[in-house]
Amino acid sequence: MSGRQLPSTGAEPSAAGDPTTAKPQWFGFFLACSAYLAASVGESLLSPIFPTTAKDLDLDLTLGGVAFGLLTGSIAVANIVGGRLLPRLGATRVIRIAGVLTLVGALLAAAATSFLPLAAAQILLGAGSGFYFPAGIQAVGTLAGPHRKGFAMGMFGVAFSGGLTIAAVLAAVGADHGWRVSFVISAVLAAASAVGTLWLRTPTLAPPAERARLADVLGLPTFVGTIGSVCQYGTVSFLTTFAVEEWGMAVGTAASLLAVGRVLSILAKVVSGAGADRAGPLVSARRTGAVLVATGVGWTLLPASPLTYALAAVFAGTVSTLFPLANVLAFERFGSQGGALGLYRSVQIGLGALATFLVGVAADAFGLRPVLAVTVVTPLLLFPLCRPQRPGKGTSTAATAAATGPGGTAEVDAAAGAAPGSGNGDGADATDATGTATATATATDGSSGTGAGASAQTP
Repeated sequence: MSGRQLPSTGAEPSAAGDPTTAKPQWFGFFLACSAYLAASVGESLLSPIFPTTAKDLDLDLTLGGVAFGLLTGSIAVANIVGGRLLPRLGATRVIRIAGVLTLVGALLAAAATSFLPLAAAQILLGAGSGFYFPAGIQAVGTLAGPHRKGFAMGMFGVAFSGGLTIAAVLAAVGADHGWRVSFVISAVLAAASAVGTLWLRTPTLAPPAERARLADVLGLPTFVGTIGSVCQYGTVSFLTTFAVEEWGMAVGTAASLLAVGRVLSILAKVVSGAGADRAGPLVSARRTGAVLVATGVGWTLLPASPLTYALAAVFAGTVSTLFPLANVLAFERFGSQGGALGLYRSVQIGLGALATFLVGVAADAFGLRPVLAVTVVTPLLLFPLCRPQRPGKGTSTAATAAATGPGGTAEVDAAAGAAPGSGNGDGADATDATGTATATATATDGSSGTGAGASAQTP
């Protein structure tokens, strides 16, 4: 790793004290999640409303594919650009830029009279969503406080699911009242969230002692997210087709089954986030993997029946919980480094697109059932690679330790790994944000090391 430090910009007001030990700021947390919901609505609206839009603007499927490709590419590029801007501008300003891009994109789409302005609108909407992600994940991770990272990432995922749900509702509205109305309503949501960010204040994270390496970005967080991408984009994306071809379902019934899974995903993300706070993201990822394999093998191999349909819905709802867990791991390892967060997200998008392509090609060659029967067992890889560290081999995610300061002995939580605002040590002599308190932290597994930034809290 390079020892070069990121510059401190002072771009935003900082919360009093150390942001890694600050109390939760729930109003700011709500504003940040609301901004993600609005960006998600704008990003995902064209897909469900495309049949109506295509008829009005005389578009074919080729032009539709171009529009979706521009949207996806814009998200991927904006993730990286937004991440690079994050240490210079701060999370609040990047979120505001994302809101403006989403607002302008929605208005341009509503006013489009041909393919070109519609395509330009998709680029802007993708840029709004892409700019938001690295800033949003950093904002919600700090605003929720150091002990609620799992909950924060779970609710971050719920905001995205809420955006998808609202987009589906707006598509139904557009079918009855015109697709432009749907984009106008999306613009209103974007405007409301953009105005709300005027009251948003996110803590300024201390520059990291070392930059994250490419190997860190492509490590465990990306691995967990990749398993999620294979199951989400390479499996759930084909669920309705599977239900129609293999179970003989009507298209509407198959779509309803998928909708049930989307609803379950909202609850699943909340439960998964709470589980990550209690047991840690690695344990939660293994538990999620067990549920996915059990339900996945069931719905791909069992004959059509109500039980099979229920297993499919649970699988579809559970898959999306892997992304909040991956986000927790990413936030703990390089949450203060915007460029790393942006690259992490872009890699996931690329792998999701690749998984969809490969499954489609393989299904044409071998049939959909055997291919999906393979993809649903990929979460088995979570077991060897997400194994919690054993005693004597390292530290847990949050190791409880004893600290001695000017006022005596206190209990502290020593965050292991490259957590935002902390060093890369396993638990050690640490100095707080003001440099006035020194604590000696010993990990629960008995190991010790040296690292800066462990936080001391008096019970």
